Amino acid sequence: MFLGNWKDRVNLDVLSVIPDTSFIQRSGWTMDLSQLRENTHELRRLLGSKVLGQPQVIDLVVLTVLCGGHALLTGAPGVAKTTLVRSLAQALGSGYKRIQFTPDLTPFDILGGDTIQFDEKNPDLKRIAFAPGPIFAPFILADEINRASPRTQSALLEAMQERQVSLNGQSRQLPRPFYVFATQNPIENEGTFPLPEAQLDRFLVNIDVGYPNFETELQVATLSATEKELPAVAGASLIVNARQAIEQIPMPQALLEACVRLVRDTRPGESRLGLVKSYVDYGASPRASQGLVLAAKAAAFLNNASQVGWEHVAQVAPAVLQHRLVLNFRAATERISSLEVCRTLVAESVL
Repeated sequence: MFLGNWKDRVNLDVLSVIPDTSFIQRSGWTMDLSQLRENTHELRRLLGSKVLGQPQVIDLVVLTVLCGGHALLTGAPGVAKTTLVRSLAQALGSGYKRIQFTPDLTPFDILGGDTIQFDEKNPDLKRIAFAPGPIFAPFILADEINRASPRTQSALLEAMQERQVSLNGQSRQLPRPFYVFATQNPIENEGTFPLPEAQLDRFLVNIDVGYPNFETELQVATLSATEKELPAVAGASLIVNARQAIEQIPMPQALLEACVRLVRDTRPGESRLGLVKSYVDYGASPRASQGLVLAAKAAAFLNNASQVGWEHVAQVAPAVLQHRLVLNFRAATERISSLEVCRTLVAESVL
């Protein structure tokens, strides 16, 4: 049962929908959803001016920001993965740090740690103090994340889930909001390390960035080498604090159950599909159910829908689920990808 329209006023403290207004109220501040929609539209327009011919990719990136999640961008070199993430940080006016992952990168290079520091006035005075690493920026670009060793990759686990870093028995909070956008190149295998499943599960979406079409590549071929920074979107703070508003978008109970069934169908022991039983060793976790529901609500918002429909679930399900599946050796020999499995699951799912 829905009480009015989700675009009406939503009280985030009591989780109730109050019709006939267009504000979300929480702890003394208000969020105008019509203004949030305008700001989001402007963000998509700005990103589209920097990354040509990738509207679906841009929508998934913006969706990730609205959900307060992290994203993994997978694609061949030269398809503007890094440009997109850098432009997103500029448009949101966020503090931005780029970490170039290499085989010799260590957890200290990411997290920071205790170092010997000299007094500026008296060089003879020394002290041991904590020097924060780049992880303490609101917006992290983990470029070519699969080039670092698993030991270094795992340095992000606590940061991505708990939004904090624990070092030497002390926990240090990360800034809010906090985003990790990572890129990886699926072509090269030499000098790379597969991401641990525990880390993959912390990414809300895995976004496949493909090649542009012919007309778009004609435009790309004539682009100026001089890059101009994007201006910050007015009301960017609304966008990065929109998660609680997104969570309030109505979803029918039957659709919620369908989302959970879809995730459970990725697990070989529970799935009704022969494709999953044949090619999947391990399916998606309950965190995937949370992510799928939240991402579908954000997709409904981006599509100006008054409530979540199955089309919104189908739109985001492959990106939410594909990186959470562990395929077996048979899938590798027959070149079956997790994306194929996810698309088949969505196509054969019923409410």
